[in-house]
Amino acid sequence: MAFFLFLIISLCVRCYEVDGARIQDDFDCVDLYKQPAFQHPLLKNHKIQLFPTFTMSTMQLGRDNKDKHSRKRCPMGKVPIFKTKIREQKINMSTSKSQLDGLNQYSQSRPRHHFATLSTTQNMMFHGASARAAVYNLSLQANQYSLSQIWIQGGPPTDLNSIQVGCGVHPNLFGDNQVRLIAYWTADGFRKTGCFNHQCPGFVQVHREFTFGEIIGPTSTIGSDYKSLYPFKVKQDQSTGHWWLIAGRGSWAVGYWPNQLLTHLSHGSYVIRYGGETYASPNVMSPPMGSGRLPRELYKNSAFMSNLEIIDSNYNEVRVNPKYMKSNCDTTPNCYDVQYHGYEGIVFAQAFLYGGPGGQCGI
Repeated sequence: MAFFLFLIISLCVRCYEVDGARIQDDFDCVDLYKQPAFQHPLLKNHKIQLFPTFTMSTMQLGRDNKDKHSRKRCPMGKVPIFKTKIREQKINMSTSKSQLDGLNQYSQSRPRHHFATLSTTQNMMFHGASARAAVYNLSLQANQYSLSQIWIQGGPPTDLNSIQVGCGVHPNLFGDNQVRLIAYWTADGFRKTGCFNHQCPGFVQVHREFTFGEIIGPTSTIGSDYKSLYPFKVKQDQSTGHWWLIAGRGSWAVGYWPNQLLTHLSHGSYVIRYGGETYASPNVMSPPMGSGRLPRELYKNSAFMSNLEIIDSNYNEVRVNPKYMKSNCDTTPNCYDVQYHGYEGIVFAQAFLYGGPGGQCGI
């Protein structure tokens, strides 16, 4: 009975995909060959891959006449890099562990960080994943953040390679409460390497318009039949081994994490995770996750991710299999929660609900 109820609701809720709508003054156009990535010693002689070998259509650079947003494209040979809003918060290769341990899924008891996720369980190598995330406005304090994302992970916990990609609100990073495209990576279990976006050398930006910090809109409204869904994908290039970020309605190839940085991911990822993550500094309540409403309020109110796909060991993009998926939440169900019932109709395909209001989230 529950399945049919979710199926009916999913058919009633109408969705549309959204792109980013950049505030142009937030970005600098930087020489393609002088971007932050090439300050990394392992990328000193790196040869830039201008587009993924699995498709060239993603590099049309905003030529879709149906794009309703007005964008300022960087000149040929330059790429956009977001201007750090809080200069003293800029992360580099020697950043403190407190900045880096936010996405380590191996410790569900980690203080101040909380997760509500859906994870793969089968014993196989993955070469990426994709999803569409319902986008909601959230009001957060400067010492909080709330993200909706995909995790790509490989290697032992002490030397973890991890890529996280999605959207979220991070006032300390961007200086506002806008929902933006955001990512994070580490090559050594969050010990010495890793950062958000371009704030340390690593990610190679190739697109002249889309980049981290893009404002994502319009957003969804709680209680409305219309939901704004933001599509994003991380896919390993079979020829080069680089991990590409594909985002937005136009499936724009934003850039990639070079395989030289992520040795444990060079042959693929052993686990894929989807869902939400929040952070709050000490003595501050946990912020809302997703829409700020619990999954029991279903698709009209709760945040969700739909069209969940993995890229399997043969580089085929296929729907996740409910038999090999496991939900996990490290808080009480009145703080955050996860609900997964598998196939949710032709609109959402494989989908799940997640999130909640936050608050006192300790167990």
